[in-house]
Amino acid sequence: MNAFTPEQYQQLLEKYVIFVQQRLPKTQYHLAGIEYTSLMMSFMMYNLSACESLLKLATAFDNKWYPVSVGYIVDRSIFEVMINALYISKEPKARSIQYIEYEKIIKKKQLDNFRKHKETNDPSWHEFINSALIHELEPRAETTEDEYKKVESQYMRLQNGRKKIFISWAGKNIPEMAREVDHEIEYDLFYSELSSFVHTNVRSADQFLRSDSFGFYWTQHPSEYHIGNVFRHATTFFSCFLVLFGKEFKIWSEQDVGKVLESIEPKTL
Repeated sequence: MNAFTPEQYQQLLEKYVIFVQQRLPKTQYHLAGIEYTSLMMSFMMYNLSACESLLKLATAFDNKWYPVSVGYIVDRSIFEVMINALYISKEPKARSIQYIEYEKIIKKKQLDNFRKHKETNDPSWHEFINSALIHELEPRAETTEDEYKKVESQYMRLQNGRKKIFISWAGKNIPEMAREVDHEIEYDLFYSELSSFVHTNVRSADQFLRSDSFGFYWTQHPSEYHIGNVFRHATTFFSCFLVLFGKEFKIWSEQDVGKVLESIEPKTL
């Protein structure tokens, strides 16, 4: 059985980053249109910066103090970008426009939330909320309302006989999209663990708990298991996205991505 050490997973992630930096053209265009092109390039920049951040943390903290909680949160975002990209690529033109236009829904929700709490009795919140309304939100409220009305019908569904606005751009959550793009296993095995560190449940606390012959104690030193997991997840999700991106823009093949993995000599267990 072969496996990578935490250091080898870090090396692999660094190699993926270099792979992209050396091959990604400065300008790119997909036949599905500028919307899809822009989204995919944005997803690439997002993932690239996320992976670079994980590597920078390793340099800044050393593995002895690596902040694995932050690492897992970054991993979760890379996973979500991967799932969204895969889902959008099934109908690139229509779904990329739907993704982008949902910003008008988000802006309307933000305006409504600030208006909802503008009469709060908390003086600190009252000052902040009303300042934002006066200087930022209300001056463009008419535009926000008009743009919302133009697209709201695209993001409505009937629920218990009443129309309800989508809570996400696709009207589906991550597990639903993951199933549709054949990544249900990845979701079931990894996403709940990663979400523990976003929502701060007991599993996010367990990483600091250790035991020895004297009993239990707390430490900020991460275990090798958690460090390895951070980089294993990142390389897995990022490489999947790289395969999709290369296929969509025809700039590298799945085999090219695979050669990066093959360049790391696994440790024999």
